[in-house]
This record gives sequence, structure tokens and C-alpha cells, in this order.
Amino acid sequence: MKKVTAIIPARGGSKGIPRKNLQKINGIPLVGHSILQAQKASNINQIFVSTEDNEISKVSRQFGAETIGRPADLVNDNTFMEVDRLLIWTVQLLEEKKIHSDIIVLLYPTSPLRKIQHIEATVSKVLEEDYNSALTLTEDTSYLWITKEDGTASPTNYDPLKRGPRQKEKWNQWVENKAVYAVEKNLLMKEGCRLGGRIGWVKMDKLESTDIDNPEDLLLANAIINML
Repeated sequence: MKKVTAIIPARGGSKGIPRKNLQKINGIPLVGHSILQAQKASNINQIFVSTEDNEISKVSRQFGAETIGRPADLVNDNTFMEVDRLLIWTVQLLEEKKIHSDIIVLLYPTSPLRKIQHIEATVSKVLEEDYNSALTLTEDTSYLWITKEDGTASPTNYDPLKRGPRQKEKWNQWVENKAVYAVEKNLLMKEGCRLGGRIGWVKMDKLESTDIDNPEDLLLANAIINML
């Protein structure tokens, strides 16, 4: 039986919203939502919250998760591939403590509107299907542009001279929504990245994909959580 370990990164500092991971959606702190969701997912065996913050650690334990610290160079969210390196560091520490994992699941606290089935389906891609890693995506039909230093702008994913009805455009794009990731532990340790090999995906709706990054996102999530 393969062992699936969920890791929830919840540092104390944040730029857009002070103490973001303790902010509440529907009366429950963001880190608590991820813990509860992981607990209810049928194919997750163990849950760890990675934090350097004493209050977050206390709250996480109250919700039933084990907590684990992190090194000083992985607490600021300002370095290249920081979360991937944090996952590797955490797995190594767990292995030193004789806590084995076959599949690692990354759950950001900033995605409180994900559903249990999204977690289970993403894990199943790696656990039961022929994928080495998997993630959740949401479909986006936006017409994208880039702006330039000379003050001009240009489209990146369509031709204004061939604009068709949205439902008839030949392209579609899928956005990485940061809700759920699953990866074989051996691939993570070898490649240093949460995504690689044969990558599977699970669809999530746009509202379910709300990512908490600023105060407006908190308001939005609180408004829609009971509608989903």
C-alpha cells in the first residue's frame, strides 16, 4: 500500500494580507480549511503543516494536523523554486524520522474553495493511473495581451483580425490554480520539482479556483463558499 503525505505550507509572513494563513473564511482559518479537506480525502494517509510560526503551529494542531518547522532560508517566499525546495527539505526530514512517503500532495492554504473530490481525483492520477505527477487547472477564455516599454500593447493568444465568438475559438487555455498538486516522491527528489514526467490534470471551476492573495479575494471567498 503506497503512503500519501499531504504537506501544507503556511508561513507566518505575507505581503498582500497580514497573517494571511490565519484569516478566516466562513469562520475557519485558511490553514484549517486545508487541514480539514486533507483529513476528509480518502486517499491521504498523513498530514503535515510546514510553518515557522508558533500561532499557526498551534492552530494547525488544534485542527488535528502534525506540524513541522522549516529552515530560515525558506520562510520568506522570495527565492526561486522555494516551495519545491521546501517540499524536498520536508520529505528529507520526515525520512530521517522514519516517516515514509510514496506520493507527496501539496495543498496551499490560499485555496479554501477546493472540494474533497478535487484532492482525491488529483491524488488518484498518480496513485492509480499512469501519471508521475498531477495538478488542478481551470479553463480560461481570456484574450491575453502584453504591454511594452514603448507604450504599445500586443495580443499573445489570438489574432484581432480573426476574432471569432468565444465558443468557436480554436484555442483554449488552462490556468494553474494552485489548489492541488500530487507527485511521486522519487520524482520530486530526483527532479527538484513538483511537476514532471507524465503530468495529469483535474478540472476545477473558476469560482472553486479562487486564490486568496489580497483582501478582495477574502471578501469574494466568504461570499461564495456556501454557494458551491
